[in-house]
Amino acid sequence: MANHYQPSAVLRDNAKGFLNGNYRGTTLVTITFALFNYLSGMLLMNFDGIAEKIFYRAGKVSVGAALTSFTISYLLNAVLAAFVGVFTIGSALYYLKIGVGKRPHLSDVFSGYRENFSRNLGVSVFVTLPTMLVVYPSSLFEQLYSYTKDVKFLIGALVSSAVALVVAVFVEVSIGLAPFLIADFPELSASEAVKKIWNKMNGHRFRLFKLYLSFVPYVLLAVLSLGIGFLWVQPLIQESLAQFYLDLMNPKKVTGEWERTV
Repeated sequence: MANHYQPSAVLRDNAKGFLNGNYRGTTLVTITFALFNYLSGMLLMNFDGIAEKIFYRAGKVSVGAALTSFTISYLLNAVLAAFVGVFTIGSALYYLKIGVGKRPHLSDVFSGYRENFSRNLGVSVFVTLPTMLVVYPSSLFEQLYSYTKDVKFLIGALVSSAVALVVAVFVEVSIGLAPFLIADFPELSASEAVKKIWNKMNGHRFRLFKLYLSFVPYVLLAVLSLGIGFLWVQPLIQESLAQFYLDLMNPKKVTGEWERTV
């Protein structure tokens, strides 16, 4: 018998239903994650200031010094992105609990740091590193153009940005659900989780892509609300992803028991 998977609209509606009565907790989770990102951004900005004093001399900026400073900052950004990415495993556990009718706790969102941190960091590296690598050339071309105003660097930035966008989307719809799999199957290693979710997503990448696209109007409205709307939109997106994962693992059993089917 063929499996029947839920369309995006149904997954969103299921997510809205499960979120009812849980928005207080999800708001705290959203604010906590935003704070994590803010603090990492502040750390990166402070490093940029130090790097400028080291590589820029007498107010003059050479291309070599600027690129050296940029590359070091980018590497630090990649490290911070991987560290903050561990948070998504705890977040996945939080929203999976909501999705199966269990009571989540705010402490769940820190489980990625408390339990098997090295494995969870490995998962985060698998998910974030490909995107960081493909985005680097476009960012580098942008830096070169900003200092030289050479049109060829502008063209390079535009072309490499388009390539980076395609690769980043493909990576996200291929292994972006790895945090949910790790939260569901904590005995898996990082490589096992990434391989399993990659294989499981065969035939479902476009489904996930359409789910992401369906949130574009929600995100635009959240932006128009000066960001306040993200306190509602972000939990909806995360719970919808949890519903997608549950539907992927247990077709037609989204509202049933949390079955381990890998």
